[in-house]
Amino acid sequence: MKRIAIIGGGPIGVEAALYGACAGFDVQVYERGRLAENVRAWGYINVFTEWKRNRSPLACRLLTAQAVLLPDGETTSSGDELAAYVAQLAALEPLRGRIQEHTEVVSITRERCLKSDFINDARRAEFPFRLHLRDDAGDRIEHADIVFDATGVYGTPNWMGSGGAPCPGEREWRERIDYHLPDVAGHDQLRFANRHTLIVGSGHSAASTLRSICDLMPQHPRTRATWIVRRDVPPHGFPYTLVPDDPSPHRDELHRRANELTEHANVDFRPRTVVETIKHDGQSFQVLISTYRSGESSLQAQSARLECDNIAAHTGFGPDAALWSDLQVQVHPATGGPFRLAEALIANNFHAGVGLSTGYAEKKPRAGTAAETASTPQDRFQVVLNDPDFLRHPEPNFYVIGIKSYGRDAGFLMQNGFRQVRDVYKLASGDASLDLYEGTLD
Repeated sequence: MKRIAIIGGGPIGVEAALYGACAGFDVQVYERGRLAENVRAWGYINVFTEWKRNRSPLACRLLTAQAVLLPDGETTSSGDELAAYVAQLAALEPLRGRIQEHTEVVSITRERCLKSDFINDARRAEFPFRLHLRDDAGDRIEHADIVFDATGVYGTPNWMGSGGAPCPGEREWRERIDYHLPDVAGHDQLRFANRHTLIVGSGHSAASTLRSICDLMPQHPRTRATWIVRRDVPPHGFPYTLVPDDPSPHRDELHRRANELTEHANVDFRPRTVVETIKHDGQSFQVLISTYRSGESSLQAQSARLECDNIAAHTGFGPDAALWSDLQVQVHPATGGPFRLAEALIANNFHAGVGLSTGYAEKKPRAGTAAETASTPQDRFQVVLNDPDFLRHPEPNFYVIGIKSYGRDAGFLMQNGFRQVRDVYKLASGDASLDLYEGTLD
């Protein structure tokens, strides 16, 4: 029986373990913290995708058989509710004794085989994976025939400086910067009410934090926000181009609200703007920013200084490749994700008119005739990538799945992860017809 090591006990990692156990594999999950640790970190946030998109057909069948009452598929969940769902999966009989919490994977190598041995050669599979583990009892080594990295990207936020590097002062003051979503309506409210917050970024996190801050304004009228976006905006002047008949009404509502809030009296919206330097005097931040005119060179920037109480750097996340540094893993130079998958995503994004990390902020009119434009999918989140070969690496039997597989691309949804789970088991088993979801995701 093939031994499969799954790194990461989040929604996709646990789903992969459940699928593998039901398919007859010997699976073990290693989670550095608690089960669904990263999800718990944003437990107070509501996701914009409905439950029907965030749970798999296999999981639903098994939970229903255990008389677990599932929420209505058309409703959405908080992060805490999603973490509770993952715990329900972990408690199912097929996964008992298969999940090791508070167990860090320090490194993944091949036993007696260096990274430079057997370059792009299937013979590497003859040497088992060697997992260096660390828990409360100390360090130990375990082995596996197949490895899935489902660790996500939550622990590696991108820097907010120009070009993606840390700006001067950012490393020094990063402990005071919100790289993750703050709990503006709850635990963190006193930090934001009647305070000035600088928001950097153009994705869903930036829009969500802006919305939460503006919800404080009726009761706390001195609350202010400066929202800067590093790229240009579409000709209509708003950060988000709305998708006609958006299949996700919650996402549509978030985009509409964020667009409207750019014109709020207490919001200063600045596209084409970057953070140059930050300082902190113990009370507030002093930030130097530069704004560029559309179509003009960077040498014609207009600089300004602002003082703020908080900085929310919602500039996305990137994959941490440290675990694979001694394996033959082929990553894309732009996304940091698996090369073949990245190429497919980039092609899809091109047709949808969006960039890797900006959601709909970079949407542009597409070239072609009116008929071609009408027939091309408008929403990149709706495109299905069903080719298992997208997940292959030169390293045999090693796969990156879940949001980490998308690298810096912000288009991942959990349904993408379920398809990846199905596809990697087709590769692991050698059976292209294996589908415990029974065709429901096609």
